[in-house]
Amino acid sequence: MSILKEKISAERLDEFFNEAYWFHTIELGDGRVTKGVYDVRPIVDMHDFDASLNGKSVLDVGASDGFYAFDFADRGADSVLAVDTNVYDGSVPTDVSPSKMKTYEKKYSREKDEFEKFSDIFEALGLEGANKLVVLADYLDSIVEFQQQSIYDLEKLGRTFDFVFCGGLFGHLKHPLLGMEQLRAVTSDKCIITLNGALPLSEGVCGKIRKKVARLCMKLLMVSDYFSDNEHDLILKYRGNQSGGSFFHIHPITFREMLLASGFAKVDIIGNYQVVDGRLGVPWRGAVFHCYV
Repeated sequence: MSILKEKISAERLDEFFNEAYWFHTIELGDGRVTKGVYDVRPIVDMHDFDASLNGKSVLDVGASDGFYAFDFADRGADSVLAVDTNVYDGSVPTDVSPSKMKTYEKKYSREKDEFEKFSDIFEALGLEGANKLVVLADYLDSIVEFQQQSIYDLEKLGRTFDFVFCGGLFGHLKHPLLGMEQLRAVTSDKCIITLNGALPLSEGVCGKIRKKVARLCMKLLMVSDYFSDNEHDLILKYRGNQSGGSFFHIHPITFREMLLASGFAKVDIIGNYQVVDGRLGVPWRGAVFHCYV
């Protein structure tokens, strides 16, 4: 039973849902949704998640306010643990450049202001920060649990999970290989990763017709159908001096090699997606990876 629905008026909760800053667009029921910067509902199917997660333990790494964690609960997971870390509220994944610390502090000072504005709601759940995932878990009466934990320290959870998800985090990490190794350490079966800011897969110089034929042959040989004829495509770009919260834009094939080197036995590139940043009105490219132990 929801603590918030017992202690806080419906009008006050609606005020919170309408005025708080939301990373994800999340359905609240009765046609209501949070006004998220990113509406990822149209791209959920592109991840090729299992329709049913019955009997599985799930870990959502870099969960922010929890869209995917709640989706996994709706798919019947036995348990869903959402983890994230932030010096202000524990709900926004960010790995900050020292040169951009002031920008970061200004950007997330809104979390402090939000906690003060809606302190009655957060304090009703015993929270000391503006953790909106915990608020939603209570309001939606969800099995999703939250724990502050960095991707760099996942082994400290002391357990493994049947299914691990990490969405849109790697483009913000200073140490992506360490993050991959930690994901592998807590995955007992399957891990799905979305790479935000992925560099585009090249058409190469062979032309579209030759490439289609080559892809067909590679599929018949059970080899990855993503490739490049130009070694200069297999790069990464460093952007940590721009906003403090965005570091590497990585080519999907390079990213796959990094995942294999981190200990995953098999890694498939499932495909690409685009999601629009609601603040700037610009699309961000992503790529989806299925990783198996």
